[in-house]
Amino acid sequence: MTRINTPRRRWWLLALLAAIVGGTLASARAADRATWDFTLPTIEGDRFVQVSKLPGPVLVNFWGRDCPPCVAELPLLQVFARANRGWTILLVCTDPPQDARVFLEKHNITLLALKSGASVEGLMRAAGNRSGGLPFTVVLRDGQVCKTHEGGLSEADLEALRLAYSSNEARP
Repeated sequence: MTRINTPRRRWWLLALLAAIVGGTLASARAADRATWDFTLPTIEGDRFVQVSKLPGPVLVNFWGRDCPPCVAELPLLQVFARANRGWTILLVCTDPPQDARVFLEKHNITLLALKSGASVEGLMRAAGNRSGGLPFTVVLRDGQVCKTHEGGLSEADLEALRLAYSSNEARP
C-alpha cells in the first residue's frame, strides 16, 4: 500500500489534530466551570440551603472539630465574612449537628453552618478534592467553581480566594 503525502493531506491531518486538541481543551474548560450544586439542611434543621440559589460570591468550607487546621481557620473565616459583607460563607460540618453547634457556640463562630450528610466525601470530590481531606474550601460564582483550596487557610489564602472570584467576574 502506498501512502500519498501531499500538502492537502497534511493540511487535513493538522486540521483534525487541532480539532481534537481544541475540543479536549474546551471540554476541560467546561468541566472546570461546571455547576457544582447541592442542598443541605442547617445544623439547626430549620431550613435547607441550595448553594446555586445564593446571590453573590459564595465560600463553602468543609471542616471538622477534631481537625486542628479546620479549627484554626474558623476565626479567620469569621473575620473574612465581616470584612466582605457581600459574600456568603457556609460551613459544612462533618461532625454530628449537636456537636458542631456546641463547638461553634463555644468559639463564637456565627457563620451559617450546614449538616454534611453521608455523602460529604462525594460532594468534596465533585468540587475537586481528590483526597477527601479536611479542611477544604470552595469559592463559587453562580454555582460554578472559581477556586478551591485544600488544607488550612491563612489570611493570604483568603485574599487569593477573594481575588480569584474577582478575576472570574471579568470572564464572560
